[in-house]
Amino acid sequence: MPLTLKDCAEALQQAGLRHHVDAEEQFIRLVLVTRRYRNRRGEHLAIVTIGVQDDGHRLRLSIERAFDAGLDPAGACLLACRCAAATPLVAVEYDADFDNLRLVIELVVGKQGGDSATLASLVEQLVSAAEVWQLAFDAQRQADDADGMHGQAA
Repeated sequence: MPLTLKDCAEALQQAGLRHHVDAEEQFIRLVLVTRRYRNRRGEHLAIVTIGVQDDGHRLRLSIERAFDAGLDPAGACLLACRCAAATPLVAVEYDADFDNLRLVIELVVGKQGGDSATLASLVEQLVSAAEVWQLAFDAQRQADDADGMHGQAA
């Protein structure tokens, strides 16, 4: 049975997750407080976007502009790909035209559609990935800063 945006909104409500349905854009957005993850504004907030695609047969969750690709987008993408390889279900996409390094979960919807426990679990998994990936991006930034300082001393 195809999944609708309304089904997702009801599932999120049953799971106790506050959300906003953007009927015009055909997305649901959730704003979640994080512990380690910081968005590009430096806030401890993850904005998760949920959409239904392929006539309700595919569910897509994402955190848009999750990390700053910085002056080395290829290096940032490589780091994100390494993180994704170690994170079940979570992938990374990079849109260079919009400097958008996003975390994504996409899955085919089965006959039962998306129940509240499943949808809540997917949201949690995506945000957990952002929390862990933040550590990797922070470590890379510190290494880059240390290399920059050594390069100036030489």
